[in-house]
Amino acid sequence: MTNRKDALRDQRAKMLAAAPDWRASDARVNPRVAIGSIIAMWLIYFLITTGLAMLTGAPEQWSYAGRRAIVVIAGILCTFVLYQLLQRAQPQSFGARLAAALGAAIPLVVVYATINLFVFFYWFPAPDTAKIIEEVQSKFPVAWEMVLILDSSIRWYFFFAVWAALYVAFGYANEMRAVERRANHFRIEAQTAQLRALHYQVNPHFLFNTLNSLSTLVLKGSKSEAETMIMNLASFLRSSLAVDPEQLVSLDEEIALQRLYLDIEQTRFPDRLQVEVAMPDELKNACVPVLILQPIIENAIKYGVSPSKGKIAIRLTASAEYGLLILRIENDIDPKAPVPASGTGLGLGNVRERLLTRYGPTAGCEWGPSDDGGFVVSLWLPLAREAC
Repeated sequence: MTNRKDALRDQRAKMLAAAPDWRASDARVNPRVAIGSIIAMWLIYFLITTGLAMLTGAPEQWSYAGRRAIVVIAGILCTFVLYQLLQRAQPQSFGARLAAALGAAIPLVVVYATINLFVFFYWFPAPDTAKIIEEVQSKFPVAWEMVLILDSSIRWYFFFAVWAALYVAFGYANEMRAVERRANHFRIEAQTAQLRALHYQVNPHFLFNTLNSLSTLVLKGSKSEAETMIMNLASFLRSSLAVDPEQLVSLDEEIALQRLYLDIEQTRFPDRLQVEVAMPDELKNACVPVLILQPIIENAIKYGVSPSKGKIAIRLTASAEYGLLILRIENDIDPKAPVPASGTGLGLGNVRERLLTRYGPTAGCEWGPSDDGGFVVSLWLPLAREAC
């Protein structure tokens, strides 16, 4: 059983440490966000440049604003094409993705610079356009247009590159959120597997002890007691195995399950076992993990009732403090009885681990000698009264 528990932990650790599978769709940006960022970027550019022109008192401001509106529309279209290219090309690494985005921006910047040249130098030339062309032709008589396009491309490339980098950043953020969601899913799956394993450790441990007791009754010839124990065992197993190990039940239901178990033990110790339950009515619907009390009560039988010669009481009390449900299970110990061999701590360790796995540090379990010479186990967990 220990080997199985260790194997489960190793498997859980490998699951959490494994790199999540990469999916290109995770890095894609929502079309509304992408298109909205394109329009917003070019609109901001238009407003800033037009506002600065008005503040400086530049001539023919409205005609320039019209030309600028045309190239802004062209810029939106070119950036949209860049967005379509980036949406289809999704390298796995962030660096490759960024390099692809910056590389894809180059031809579109050239296209935009060419449109800019046609708008400002051919279709809607300004009064000083001819002078600018003359100056450029004097320096580059053959390829003056290419020089203007190249110069404009260099200046506009950084504008396109900023948006491309922003798109890649958005995609990377989406990818990280998707990876985190899958990692959380893996953690939940691992936690579920651990809870199931811890739960299923209870039944074999209990069944082993019960069958030993049943064997003793058969050897003693106690037929009626053996039949009663078999019936009680069948009822307990039917009830306990029918529940989901991840299920929460009300405290009242949990105690009812434990009474089925105590009925089995009552057959073994009819004159020695005494059970006392103190549970306020307002806590009967408090939610607890199913069978969380079973290993504790089993230990109380094994180390308190079984070795004694006189009557031994097992007392279960429930209380609420500071938003926590506190359960206390105490059993007497006969000082004259032989001290049984110490156990492995599997049962109580199981309880503590189940609580920590489900609730984290807000829950816990402690045990040790009580003030009156008995043994006490205390456990606490968040108090919840919702439908379990």
